[in-house]
Amino acid sequence: MPSPRHSTQLSDDQSSSPIVNISYECIQWSRVRESVSYLYEVACSISYPTTSGFLSMRVTGQNTYRNSAAREVPFTLHEHGATTYVELLEGERLEIRVVDYNGSYNKGFYYAHGQEVIEQNIRGITSTIHRIDASSGLERSSKFA
Repeated sequence: MPSPRHSTQLSDDQSSSPIVNISYECIQWSRVRESVSYLYEVACSISYPTTSGFLSMRVTGQNTYRNSAAREVPFTLHEHGATTYVELLEGERLEIRVVDYNGSYNKGFYYAHGQEVIEQNIRGITSTIHRIDASSGLERSSKFA
């Protein structure tokens, strides 16, 4: 369910478009007939301008019409945006939509596949994705615009 945005003032260094910062860890979850499944533990922080009206986050499968229905992701609002934690299975997508009061919206889709969370179908959002490598304690990062 979309949540209303609080009216707060953004600092001068923040962009007028939403910024999504994703940190995730990929964990081998199960082995079924020599096939490996992965669980993606995703921490997501979103910063967006005060002109935004609503924020919506949900998880969908590859073929939502065949699989279970999309599920809403709860999040915590803060002064300049929102944060959330969500677990994705292989092939699932995290959908983020920020809707302005004038009806236009920005969106980002993030796909979990092959031990990576991949930016997919972005409009009006700047993304940063960091993979946390639990075995070495090091972080791999990639930036997308």
